[in-house]
Amino acid sequence: MCRSLRLGVGIVTKSSQSLISELPFAMITALLFDLDGTLLDNELGTFVPAYFQLLAAHLASAVAPGKLIPHLLAATQAMIANADPTRTLREVFDEVFYTPLGLDRAALARTIEEFYQEKFPSLESLTGRRPEARAVIEWALASNLQIGIATAPLFPLAAVEERLRWAGVSPSEFGYAIVSSYETMRFSKPRPEHYAELIAKMGKRPNETLMVGNDWLDDIVPAAEAGLRTYWIDARSARPPTNRRQPDGRGTLADFLRWARDDRCLESLTPLPPTPASVLAQLRGNLAAFHSAFESVPDRKRRPSEAEWSLTEITCHLRDVEAEVNLPRLKRIAGEAEPFVSAADTDPWAEARNYQSQDCERALEDFTRARLATLDFVASFPPEVWSRPARHAILGRTTSTELVSFMAEHDRIHLEQIKALYFATARSK
Repeated sequence: MCRSLRLGVGIVTKSSQSLISELPFAMITALLFDLDGTLLDNELGTFVPAYFQLLAAHLASAVAPGKLIPHLLAATQAMIANADPTRTLREVFDEVFYTPLGLDRAALARTIEEFYQEKFPSLESLTGRRPEARAVIEWALASNLQIGIATAPLFPLAAVEERLRWAGVSPSEFGYAIVSSYETMRFSKPRPEHYAELIAKMGKRPNETLMVGNDWLDDIVPAAEAGLRTYWIDARSARPPTNRRQPDGRGTLADFLRWARDDRCLESLTPLPPTPASVLAQLRGNLAAFHSAFESVPDRKRRPSEAEWSLTEITCHLRDVEAEVNLPRLKRIAGEAEPFVSAADTDPWAEARNYQSQDCERALEDFTRARLATLDFVASFPPEVWSRPARHAILGRTTSTELVSFMAEHDRIHLEQIKALYFATARSK
């Protein structure tokens, strides 16, 4: 069952003038760290060409370097541009890289594995270790903060893990909640959805998460647009644009440690109100996280108990709520001056519509179409619609922005359910 405040559906355990004030927003409980230029000294303008040249030389027996590198660049740009939450960046890369070259990825798998084991480590000489990186990670984990590595997911996991080893913060030694790579991520920097996808997979809300990064356009701006707090690892002479939300802190990595540990600034950050940009990024990022979570639970019909839903039932519920509650509600708000929004009890649909007997893969496809239709519709809202007041049967006065933020919270509830299904399945093996 939903077992929660059913945000976006309308069923809640108590009324509230503004549900935003009732949500379990906590102090910062998770940190996202950029890698290159933040935890690791690495000038990408030097590193990436050297990486491409080394890889091209290793694959020279399969394809001429002069032919391979342009396709590598094109595939990298395709990953950066990807806006499809249903496709991993690896799938995007493979289509743009292997298919035009007529290469068989499976046939090259061992050769590529050998490259990352034997050749890629030689690039460490182009980088430098920051001693404070280890101190920051050790402090964060000792403080019970979850840590995600939010590097641009344009590399395989093997390459990311190797660079973390160069930084002295290897994932074999530290328990990261998530490490972004092209195998699992569907959005890349500088899209705000990249950050929304990461925190959705971590089970975190924007107001519980702070992004630490050195690149203003890749790290700070998109993370802030997704609703995250930010800390800018910057040059002392740099000045952020005045027309952007300012970072919550700035300085060196050592400065960040003093700011967070000694000054305890993480404890004083107040919740940020949702914005149209942040809630749209979250809805799209959540959809990407649903696709990843869906793949982690192979038994679509298994219920942890009779009182709980299977993956099939959760997916059917999401599909019907999106198509029959969320989108019609938003259309009504867009078309009326101050609409009354009724509550909808959708839990009984699971039995009434016999969700358990339905096709889970088809339900996911239908949910995806419905969510994309919602996103297309609300993306066209003019500013006055986003701030338009509405009256909810239980919540009282609210706005379009708040209602869309409730949809994102509803997503998180069911992502947590799917995560519980994954762990229940793992324990039973």
